Amino acid sequence: MSHDPTVDFEANATPKLSTTPESTEFSTTFVLSEEDHTIGNSLRYMLNQNPNVILCGYSVPHPLVSVLHLHVQTKNISAWDALKQALRDIQALCGHIESTFDAAESEYYEQGGTGH
Repeated sequence: MSHDPTVDFEANATPKLSTTPESTEFSTTFVLSEEDHTIGNSLRYMLNQNPNVILCGYSVPHPLVSVLHLHVQTKNISAWDALKQALRDIQALCGHIESTFDAAESEYYEQGGTGH
């Protein structure tokens, strides 16, 4: 069976990020498709660092279903804004880790490290 390039598989795909029907501006349950504890725990940690976040937690409802529920309750800012800030903070942290690693690796090889 060959792949038909005219079929738009993305049109029928589950959205990567959505919210549950009962979500409000300051109390939102985000549903992240194809995600697991790796991003869930990172987001939970970053969101809980924000003083405008009252409560944050996540769950993976079933281990055989690749979906993560992230619940965020906030004050003074919307849950969406808190999530966007947490994602930016994670991105900045990853950039810092990468540059710190690159600098340490360069220093190691400059001092005669062989990698063995």
